[in-house]
Amino acid sequence: MHGTGAEMIPEVSAAASFVCRLLRSRGRLSDAQLHLFRDYLAHALSEHYQHHWFPDRPQKGSGYRCIRINHEMDPLIGRAAGHIGLTSGQLFSLLPRELTLWVDPYEVSYRIGEDGSICVLYEAEPPSSSHAPSAYDHTANCKSRFMMSGRTSPPKNYLMMVSS
Repeated sequence: MHGTGAEMIPEVSAAASFVCRLLRSRGRLSDAQLHLFRDYLAHALSEHYQHHWFPDRPQKGSGYRCIRINHEMDPLIGRAAGHIGLTSGQLFSLLPRELTLWVDPYEVSYRIGEDGSICVLYEAEPPSSSHAPSAYDHTANCKSRFMMSGRTSPPKNYLMMVSS
């Protein structure tokens, strides 16, 4: 069963708000620009995930829903930034060089840097009636593969202060 836009509102909102807070932390954008960016990104994410949202199997499609900045800007973030008049160069100067944001049913988490810790932004309990255990639940998604991969270097500590 594919999710509807209404089902993913908390997760999409958490992801868009987080990216918006990262932009706000540099202090170069107006509140109006940030509000437009957040709304545009949330709408773009909802449309992008429309046929890749599986509340009954949250890990399915995790790689598709992963937002990534690593030498290249994630296209959805790039389009939202273009919508408020930010150039690619400006956007790269305002966001971390490396950012991974996982937007899955019932959980949104992120990692800054390749060796950064994974932090949870949003977490909810799946309804017991819609999340029956399945064989798919035991397969690794994008985030869990990273966590199980075993690192060759110790994680770097990142401090992220977020204010509303």
